[in-house]
Amino acid sequence: IEWKEVEFNNSEYFEVKKGKSITKDRVSDGNVPVVAGGQHPAYYHNKSNREGETITISGSGAYAGFVNYFKKPIFASDCSTVQTKTELISTKYAYLFLKSYQSRIYLLQKGIAQPHVYPKDVIKIKIPLPFSNEKPDLKEQERIVSILGKAETLKQKGKNAKDLLDEYLKSTFNEMFLIEEFTKERLRDNTSLISSGSTPLGGNKNYLDFGDILFIRSQNVLMNKFSNHDKLFISKEIHDKMKRTWVKKNDVLLNITGASIGRTAVYLGEDNQANVNQHVCIIRLNKELNPLYVNYYLSSNVIQGYIKKINSGGTREALNFKQIGNINISLPPLPLQQKFAKIVEQIEKMKENIKETNLNSKMLFDSLMHKAFMGEL
Repeated sequence: IEWKEVEFNNSEYFEVKKGKSITKDRVSDGNVPVVAGGQHPAYYHNKSNREGETITISGSGAYAGFVNYFKKPIFASDCSTVQTKTELISTKYAYLFLKSYQSRIYLLQKGIAQPHVYPKDVIKIKIPLPFSNEKPDLKEQERIVSILGKAETLKQKGKNAKDLLDEYLKSTFNEMFLIEEFTKERLRDNTSLISSGSTPLGGNKNYLDFGDILFIRSQNVLMNKFSNHDKLFISKEIHDKMKRTWVKKNDVLLNITGASIGRTAVYLGEDNQANVNQHVCIIRLNKELNPLYVNYYLSSNVIQGYIKKINSGGTREALNFKQIGNINISLPPLPLQQKFAKIVEQIEKMKENIKETNLNSKMLFDSLMHKAFMGEL
């Protein structure tokens, strides 16, 4: 097999055309996707202007250059289309190559207010093709498509598995704690601290990219988990001036302002080695409440609905300490809470394994894509 680079303007192998503009008020009811400038069909029509396998490249807007693939008839509107003109070229192979080239296609965008990617840009792209006896080798292309398809399936299965585990935890919590009635008490009667932090005097200049004292902000508190993305630190000197909001292991943290209001996570780091800003509330529990149980209770639909209700009609989303303290929390037996906490810990370990698998499958897929189009697969 010999590998050659061929431009998409090679009329022997490819046909690259611009779509035909059609507005929503001109379409008729049908099931033919109208492909325009977005990542998904703009609407549906009863006529098509492309048959068979078609590669589309969005023409304008924020997603100008987005590569997609259709096996059924479409109406190509604000996009460029690529179709093969010989049975010796696999359309799916060409699509996978262009998809691997996606980031560079986005760089072809022209225009500031309304970015565009034109057919004249697409035809200059060179696709590596396997040749045998001076002809494109279809069998080799199909072999590569098959391998990449299996890698993509592996990657997708990993993602679905994580979603299933999240759903499993929610349903397990509901079955254990929301079906049976337990005694309820106000959260404040079962805590030793409900308080938020503050921004150090001087603001951003006090933040460090590395350090011993983690400074927790609302973007670090996701629903039922911490995010290590965009972590910041503060000096011990500043930390010592903010002793009231030192965070201890097993504190439940709750976002109390803005779009992320209601997100909650358990801090599992060392005592007194982290602090919080004014957008995050520390909830320190007594010994009759397990923090993982409370965390999931606060993230349940019941409490999230309560948070939305007390914020309805307000100009600014915010929770105060009185409202948090007034939350009625179920008090199931501590052993039952601990049983749920162990389930959470087991599921989190499984999710970490899946995360590693996802990473490996993504790396595998990217590596296979690179090797495939370099003739090394």
